[in-house]
Amino acid sequence: MRRVNGSITDTGISGESPYAGYSRQGATIVPRCLFFVNETASTTVIQAGQTVTVNPRRGGQDKAPWRDLDLTGITGQTIESAHLFDVHLGETLAPYTTLEPLKALLPLKKGDAAIPTDNAGPGGIRLGGLERRMRERWETVSRLWESNKTTANRLNLLGQLDYMHKLASQLEWQRDPKGRSIRLVYSSAGVPTAALMEERNTVVDYKLFWVPCRDLREAHYLLAIVNSDALADAVAPLMSKGQFGARDLQKHLWKLPIPEFDPKVRLHTTISKAGAAAADGAAKQLEKLREERGEKLTVTIARRELRKWLRESKEGKAVETAVGRLLGAGAWQDFAEAGKSQQRHVDPKVDISALADEVNAMPEVTG
Repeated sequence: MRRVNGSITDTGISGESPYAGYSRQGATIVPRCLFFVNETASTTVIQAGQTVTVNPRRGGQDKAPWRDLDLTGITGQTIESAHLFDVHLGETLAPYTTLEPLKALLPLKKGDAAIPTDNAGPGGIRLGGLERRMRERWETVSRLWESNKTTANRLNLLGQLDYMHKLASQLEWQRDPKGRSIRLVYSSAGVPTAALMEERNTVVDYKLFWVPCRDLREAHYLLAIVNSDALADAVAPLMSKGQFGARDLQKHLWKLPIPEFDPKVRLHTTISKAGAAAADGAAKQLEKLREERGEKLTVTIARRELRKWLRESKEGKAVETAVGRLLGAGAWQDFAEAGKSQQRHVDPKVDISALADEVNAMPEVTG
């Protein structure tokens, strides 16, 4: 399948919120075993400069045939570190914060403005755009892809990786963020969960969506909204249902009337400050969990403990009160008419001035 260069247009925007137009899904970095790696010690006496030795990372959710594939050819490889990227995905995301990113070898170099494409090249890549060792690896993983993909799949490996230009769009943003240099990332499914990403070269996987923000004030505003129980309740009727309840979040949250951040609106700045305080508190709680649990800390434990802290802390309660007030003015009214609203977070009698004073009295967030 040939790649066609062109502008990227999002045709899935149907929400009431202006943030629907900024929200993008991450790159389809699958099959995971062909891209994600764990660093390991080199068996050579002297490690070549600017290189890493890696093994394929096997995951518990890998599917056949990739789960049982013989990966000897890409095991114990030494590859130029310019091709090794930090990647955040669902399993590295917790409320208000992220765990350690995973590592993936991608067919581009850090700082590249674009993917080195060649429709006639192996897997759609111009090999001259890769370092020598990475060229050999890319040819190997491209052959594994072609030999094991389904007969119905006509994509080459780059077509799979950059499906719908979801990787290229991140490179475009890295090159020119257009005044939106901070990213909010949020989960594509399950309980709405979000964190901030300020690292420019970190890649976002398709299990997450990302929204570029103008500054930290706007980012903390969205961070508070997406992590709130108020939003989770409001968006649940819009999400598809799985065996254990509402499942796919994707862009459904932007069907709620979430207004664009306006620093002149007191409720918006109150939500932003509450989000910043919650993020600061969540980071401290995660650090405690790391000290207590060490290597036994999993994303499941981190999410559970952080949500428990948010329910009980003044920071979490301030977020719920402020976001409930925001959604209560529009989205909650719509759902109430359909008999689907759970208004436990909404109190139209909330005194925003008093709430703002309470949030302003919280310790100043540093950093």
